Amino acid sequence: MTKKKSFLPVLIVAVGILILFLFIKFRPHPPKLKVKAEGPLVSVEIVRIKNRPIIVTGSGTVRPEHAVSLTPQVSGKIVSVSPNFVTGGFFKKGELLLGIEKNDYQIALKRAKAQLLARDVEYQKAMRQAKIAKKDWDSVMATILKDPSLVPDQLTLYIPQLKAAKAALSSAKADVELAELNLARTDIRAPFNGRLLTKEADIGQFVTMGKPVANIFSTDVLDVVVPLTAGDAALFDIPCKAEVESNFGQTTHRYTAKAVRTEGELDPASRMVHVVVQVAHPFSFRVPLENGAYVNVRFTGRRVESVRLTPRVVRDNKVWIVKNKKLRILPVHIIYRTDDAVFVTGVPDKAAVITSTLFAVSDGMRVRILKDKNK
Repeated sequence: MTKKKSFLPVLIVAVGILILFLFIKFRPHPPKLKVKAEGPLVSVEIVRIKNRPIIVTGSGTVRPEHAVSLTPQVSGKIVSVSPNFVTGGFFKKGELLLGIEKNDYQIALKRAKAQLLARDVEYQKAMRQAKIAKKDWDSVMATILKDPSLVPDQLTLYIPQLKAAKAALSSAKADVELAELNLARTDIRAPFNGRLLTKEADIGQFVTMGKPVANIFSTDVLDVVVPLTAGDAALFDIPCKAEVESNFGQTTHRYTAKAVRTEGELDPASRMVHVVVQVAHPFSFRVPLENGAYVNVRFTGRRVESVRLTPRVVRDNKVWIVKNKKLRILPVHIIYRTDDAVFVTGVPDKAAVITSTLFAVSDGMRVRILKDKNK
């Protein structure tokens, strides 16, 4: 009886194992499904071929088109100064900037006029004496000598004396003109609409002829010299429209400009082409374009048929597109780049360009479009 009780648990476990085995072996299996490989999911953007102008970008420093040293042509003490004759001051063409003491030059003009009067009297006397000498000679020939073959010398007719008096009169007139010119030069006037960059003299100071008293530049036009590669410079014609962008006070300001010429030679170090861009009346804008500012420039070039792409979809001058649910690899020709775009040819109109990143691709592999982005 005791042996039967000890065997019962073993029997129960054995039966349970047998039942579990039979259940696992004869359990129903789900039907096997064949999964069709449809390829990875990709995002695309639909691109269009458009006739658009090429936009070439560059940067450079603003500088004056005309900058000169203001230099007096006479010497003397400065007795008057314009209120605009200060660093950064604006002035108009012809405005009186500095006045030099006039007394010495007024006296010189009076002396020159007095000398002119004396020389004019001498010239009048010489003309009269020449007329008298000619009349006397004609009278002698008619009444005494009666020989028409005789010819008087020039001294007899007072011709050299008359020429000398006339030359002295011309010299005296020139002295008056010079004295008047020197007197006018005591007023130093602005040669153009401009701005004072630096000043080297002030009221009460004695200035000498030929020594600069200020450095000024024209405010009618400012230049921006933009270095570009030969390839970029070949994308637009000169002259052409341009736009200058300046960041001032954390705000971007734009100024209408024009590319007018290239400088006379390539940069010997970088082999870059220096394109000169001009901004007319730069101080008439609400926020003026300041001399010396570092700016960006956009050139409007020739119009071409091209596709605009984001830079990340161009991979080693190739583009991936989806055609008939398959990935196609297209070689493209890059016309030009900007910071946020690449303009190319070689992509069909309305092509679905893949924007997703794939780690391994092959031409003709199947893909599935996740989302379209019309552009």
